[in-house]
Amino acid sequence: MTHQQRETIEQSLAGLSMQDKRELVDQILLSIRADGLTPDRTGQQREALARLCQKTDAMPSATHGDGLTNRDHDRLIYTR
Repeated sequence: MTHQQRETIEQSLAGLSMQDKRELVDQILLSIRADGLTPDRTGQQREALARLCQKTDAMPSATHGDGLTNRDHDRLIYTR
């Protein structure tokens, strides 16, 4: 932003009521949020974990001498 642009904005703000300024700030914040939207990192991690669990569940399992499968062991050790 140039100095002249800043001065123009400041002059415009000087003539506004406090309520008008608040509404303008709200509009600016909404604009910033819309421009800066990033995917939810936690959501991405949950989706990645779900895909990993699906792939793990789809893997063939081997039978141990105790009659339990790998999946049975995993479920006993690592609960979801």
